[in-house]
Amino acid sequence: MKFLELRLFFEACSYKIAHLEQPNYLKIYTWVSLLLVTIFFNSCNSEPLDDINIGFIAPLSQRAIDLGIDPANAIQLAIEQYNTSRSSDEPKVNIFIEDDQWQKEKALPAYKKLKSEHDIDILFVSNTDGTIAVQDQILKDKVIVINPLNNDALLSTLNKNTFKIAKTTEQANGLIALRIIELGLKKVLILHYPNDFMTRASNAAKLLLDDAGIQNTIITTTIGNVDYHEDLLKYKKDNYDAYVFFGYKEYGFAMKQARDMGITAPFFGSTVLLDPGFYTNSEGEIVGTECSFFTAEDGNYVKAIKFLEDYNTAYNEVPYSVWPALQAYDAISLVLKEVRTIKNSKKPEEEFQDWFRKRLFNVKHFEGTCGNISITKDGSSRGIYFSLYRYDSKGVLVKVIK
Repeated sequence: MKFLELRLFFEACSYKIAHLEQPNYLKIYTWVSLLLVTIFFNSCNSEPLDDINIGFIAPLSQRAIDLGIDPANAIQLAIEQYNTSRSSDEPKVNIFIEDDQWQKEKALPAYKKLKSEHDIDILFVSNTDGTIAVQDQILKDKVIVINPLNNDALLSTLNKNTFKIAKTTEQANGLIALRIIELGLKKVLILHYPNDFMTRASNAAKLLLDDAGIQNTIITTTIGNVDYHEDLLKYKKDNYDAYVFFGYKEYGFAMKQARDMGITAPFFGSTVLLDPGFYTNSEGEIVGTECSFFTAEDGNYVKAIKFLEDYNTAYNEVPYSVWPALQAYDAISLVLKEVRTIKNSKKPEEEFQDWFRKRLFNVKHFEGTCGNISITKDGSSRGIYFSLYRYDSKGVLVKVIK
């Protein structure tokens, strides 16, 4: 019974009681009892909102932990803020996290565990290869998957339940090629880690270098390699005047080995140079490397600083690489904004995946810490743009002013 109907029923009961010709306590008792029973059943028939369960698969150990630990903390912070402030008409949200060690082979088992143990409705995955690995299963299970860190052309060809609320891989890494062109360098060596993100980073740079008529060579290295002497010696003899390292902390060893053999050409890197392992493995030779990166000043400065203050309050530290945490916070905040509306915007017969997919496709100019984010018709996002930075000292990047 709706509120207006209940009110009219109450007024009718009051009228009948007030107009009894003489006190008739049996009738009064009957009318009041009927009213109370109606109110009771009305409250019982108001269905409670189901919890929304979210899973997050991320690297918490082994490699690229800056793409896992800090984003996980950011997501948990946003959900805690939401659960604390939500009304009774808004569902509780739970988060469950699994470590994939940045290995695509572990993504699907991690997803199946999250689904079987927690029946998740939404899955966050930070690894591009991992996002691809779960495609068939999430569609079968009617789960929406969101990559909060990577957003590239390949991911945009995946199924309708896949969204990317993140930087554009091609834009972020194309900056390196544009910088090399600007500096007038003529012969470029690109080493890349063999996963989809770093492969696409290399190809994005190569396309721009090719268009500019700049000679370039791409080398795909093996996972876990720490000895790059043979390759470096060969390309030193060929007088390459720029070295690009699109990979993770293992390339710190390559930087050290290159400098030790007398290579003085400038170094360039991707978006993950603030992993402490990079500096340690390079024994400081990473200093001076230029890379694509994102900080608070590249996005909504006020909102970004507020987030970093809240993060510090919650965890007594700030992320050493801020962009993964900022992007993850925006992605989950955007999701939570839509979740708040579920009681009024989701039709009873509508499946969760259909309702949520439709809500995400309608997102336009969401004001996040990274900027104003919109979601396009292929599930990718726009609004986050990286800049060029230089590794100035241990754990410190400074923006390159051009």
